[in-house]
Amino acid sequence: MTQPEPRSQPEEPSGQPTFLRGIEFLTGPDPNLGSFLLVIGIVTCVFIALFQFTMSAPVSHLLTAGVITITVVSAGFAALLDSLNYFDQSTESTSRADPEPVGNSKPWVPEGKVSAALPPMINFDEELSELQAHFDGELPSQLTAFVEDYRRLKTNPSNRMTIASDLRADLNPVGVTLDEGTPEYELYEQISDGLFRYIGDSADHLTVADTTCRDAAGQPQDIAAVAGDLAVFDFSVHNEGEATDVEVVAEFYDGDESLSSWTGSLKSVSPAATETISTNIYVPESADRIRTDARPA
Repeated sequence: MTQPEPRSQPEEPSGQPTFLRGIEFLTGPDPNLGSFLLVIGIVTCVFIALFQFTMSAPVSHLLTAGVITITVVSAGFAALLDSLNYFDQSTESTSRADPEPVGNSKPWVPEGKVSAALPPMINFDEELSELQAHFDGELPSQLTAFVEDYRRLKTNPSNRMTIASDLRADLNPVGVTLDEGTPEYELYEQISDGLFRYIGDSADHLTVADTTCRDAAGQPQDIAAVAGDLAVFDFSVHNEGEATDVEVVAEFYDGDESLSSWTGSLKSVSPAATETISTNIYVPESADRIRTDARPA
């Protein structure tokens, strides 16, 4: 026969004697010395007034003396409890338990809602995290202005080009404090290169990541194999900049000679997104290669 498992006794809260926990029915939870004495005073006044106005002497005098005696004993009892640190213990324990507020562990993260995602080339969260780890959890003071403007960059999508220029200026005092060839200097260069690309020609933000050519049966083919025929082309465009409409250009060559070109478009390609356009294109008879390009529409 299976023996019943012994019931575990509830653990008593630590830091307070059993006697003091036993009188909580008198003082209530979260007792306070001032409140306790105030209640004693109010009760004393009520009973003295009751006895004095409703009873005749000497009964009223005897009962009043009894009330005063109980009041004095209660005040002494309150003083004893106070000497045992009974009052205000819950407040003190709460203040000890609550951790002190700490600073933002990632100061480059805005407190408010980010209205639009950053393009990959100017998203420096990973670089800043690695720099913070290198400097033992605290970014150097030279990066303070950069971090402040970086937060602005995240929350002001309509003014990012101007803020990116400010960020590039903020980097100048950072580079002189780092040693070339070190991992942290490489992170600095990655941030600098990303800002230069973003501020520069927006056409550099777009790349044709992949181009496939298929014949009428859907089989992948080289350009020369479908020359003189209609083929299906898939152009995949990757955007590392801001959201933009994209114009895709495909140009067919015979060696170095340009034979013909085709132009198509994609609407509103988001930052970090890759969109694909599929179309039928006639391939010139002597074509042996294709060159593709993507630029803002």
